[in-house]
Amino acid sequence: MASSLQVIALISGGKDSLFSILHCQQNGHTIVALANLYPTRCTNDDEDINSYMYQTVGHSVIPLYEQALNIPLYRQEITGKAVDSSRDYETPRADQEQDETEDLVPLLRRVMQAHPEANAVSTGAILSTYQRTRVESVALRLGLTPLSYLWQYPLLPPYTQTSLLHDMAAVGQEAIIIKTASGGLDETFLGFDVASHRTIGRLGKAISRFGESSNGAILGEGGEFESLALDGPSPLWKKRIRIEPGPPGVMEGGQAVLKIQSSTLENKQEEDSEALETLRVPELFDSEFNGALKAMEGGIDTQSIISDDATLVNAPFGSSAASNSTPISEVLPKNTSCDSPTVFTYSNLTSERCSSSAHGSPSRRLTKIFLRLDHVLTQWRITKASINHCTLLLRTMADFTVLNPIYGQYFSHVNPPARVTIAVGDAMPEGVDIMLSVVADKEDKDRKGRAVRAVQRQGLHVQGRSYWAPANIGPYSQAISVKLPTNEEKSEDQELYSGEVVYVAGQIPLVPASMEVYHEKGFRGQALLSLQHLWRIGQVKGVRWWTAAVGFIPASGTPEEQVRIAQEAWKAIHTPPSNASLGTDGEDDEEEEADIDPWDRLNRNHASTFNDTTYRSPTPDPTSISDPNPNNPNTPLIPPCFIAQVHSLPRGVDIEWSATGLTSRTIHFSQHPTTSSSTTNLTITTPTTSRSRFYTLEIRAQTDIDVLRRLGEDKSVKDWTSATLYVGRGFEWSGARKMNLRGVQWIPCVRVWGKGQGG
Repeated sequence: MASSLQVIALISGGKDSLFSILHCQQNGHTIVALANLYPTRCTNDDEDINSYMYQTVGHSVIPLYEQALNIPLYRQEITGKAVDSSRDYETPRADQEQDETEDLVPLLRRVMQAHPEANAVSTGAILSTYQRTRVESVALRLGLTPLSYLWQYPLLPPYTQTSLLHDMAAVGQEAIIIKTASGGLDETFLGFDVASHRTIGRLGKAISRFGESSNGAILGEGGEFESLALDGPSPLWKKRIRIEPGPPGVMEGGQAVLKIQSSTLENKQEEDSEALETLRVPELFDSEFNGALKAMEGGIDTQSIISDDATLVNAPFGSSAASNSTPISEVLPKNTSCDSPTVFTYSNLTSERCSSSAHGSPSRRLTKIFLRLDHVLTQWRITKASINHCTLLLRTMADFTVLNPIYGQYFSHVNPPARVTIAVGDAMPEGVDIMLSVVADKEDKDRKGRAVRAVQRQGLHVQGRSYWAPANIGPYSQAISVKLPTNEEKSEDQELYSGEVVYVAGQIPLVPASMEVYHEKGFRGQALLSLQHLWRIGQVKGVRWWTAAVGFIPASGTPEEQVRIAQEAWKAIHTPPSNASLGTDGEDDEEEEADIDPWDRLNRNHASTFNDTTYRSPTPDPTSISDPNPNNPNTPLIPPCFIAQVHSLPRGVDIEWSATGLTSRTIHFSQHPTTSSSTTNLTITTPTTSRSRFYTLEIRAQTDIDVLRRLGEDKSVKDWTSATLYVGRGFEWSGARKMNLRGVQWIPCVRVWGKGQGG
């Protein structure tokens, strides 16, 4: 287990903030203090100020939590208001009006002064990016690790919206509804335990009538209701809270609030010291990845899924492979820019070459690279915030810890670029220790310079620990998406949905809850867990198809087994299971039927059906492909996958996955053999409503270079807007210096393997 953190728990009195404390304890952390913000006292006795950020209704009960949990409580009045209502929160300037989020800063500072050991803060955010990004912003500014163990909870196994409520009931947490603010809920819901079977049934019936059954409404995530926790398992709760309710208050818009006349503490009748052991922690692997892991471990013949012979695509070819030939890394260009109407790239940036460390430390060299980048961006009138993806190449991963803070100072905006970081060792050009490549997306403009397509940049930048995917405690986003340029066939009054391109950061096998490297199940486990991170990020961003994937593995003497496993994992997760139904069998259904609350059994046949299953968008989605496999319609199409062996990876892991996704509703995907081989080593992926094309080519022979050159001369391709060339040692071709590589970043590798797909 990871080292224990000393946690400040932000509480509102609601079910989620208190339940999150239990998960902090379950993960080995210690709660040192409670923190709460409360509204200014009103003359009309209205407890609720309708804050966008904080739950304020029921705040008069909050002081009792200090004795109920036997944890010191710190409180502060809310003085700000919702100034910044954007989804992603940016630290306000000194001259801006104070946002209510900033009230957290003095409160947490006061707690940290009283508890200098505090180094983390917990929150109960489930689906609200608005809340999560604000707590993360404040926490990281104060040097606190954000903990959001309930984040994306309904999207985790068992994939039901009510799993959180059932888990609360299982450990004995009681939280009553004290406010309703939805057309489907009224004052009759007030005072009911939100996690009881009867209440869950009533909530499901009510929200399904108003078409709110799939957006977290049953958890109150859309503000449908507020709750107040009164009791819980004994390891946390030392006493329970009893309230004396008054008549409900009905407000404007149909809102209803439970008036609390008085509240007191009661001793708990019995203590169950093992109650926390029954707290369910979501399984690490999703069902499809767990199935793939079992299939790969044995018991299921995987030969129908994977070919054993991966293709080594970087064997030397060309005029000769003489030992005195110039290394390809010395031939390929550096510090090259390419500007197209929609994309700007600057590839393989370096500082001046150094023959010894006396010419500058790695941090100084990275600083010079950023100065060069700044100069070029200024020339092309492009901002840093337009950069959506970066590739950071290091000679040695030992420099990473020193360089990361400098990198973070440069990309300090709200959603920094997605990033891939690898160390390439001696494959780096002589005298070069760092190379950086960037991709910036631009507005599409007409001939008169008027913008006809906004980039519409959206970031996914989760910085808190959870059970979902690794936190980005660093200067990069999990993913950045931008709108693709539309094709030129639309009429003037028609706005086509072209979809988005999604840049995903390199994913390594970290256990999300602890941020520790996953070591169980060996390389298979690491390959599938990091691939699952890619999948979960893709699902949140709406990815329907991957243009291609690259799995980086570190240097070793015999990498062939790791190559086979990595490609097997990629293909296995794209291959539907033999049993298409992943649901429960009839016996489980009977058990569920027997467990239905009598109220729900009586009323469910007279109401709209509530679908408790959480919708998870299929990634990739084969229905988005406009043309199925013409040779074998029953064989699933699989995006190309490459395995590149480099020197080392972050945290010393055994694999890092990198991929780019598309969200377009309809995509044309085609595979073609080249003259060098009968296998399909050229793929073309085209969103049908966009003029963008994505090419993938395995370069195995000189003839493939000719294919690459012909693609570049295609009349639909004015220039490569961005491309990546993975170059293995010994790889060379005649005329490399003459080839146009503008817009191409290259990554020096030890060896590179191709898709390994049959013809």
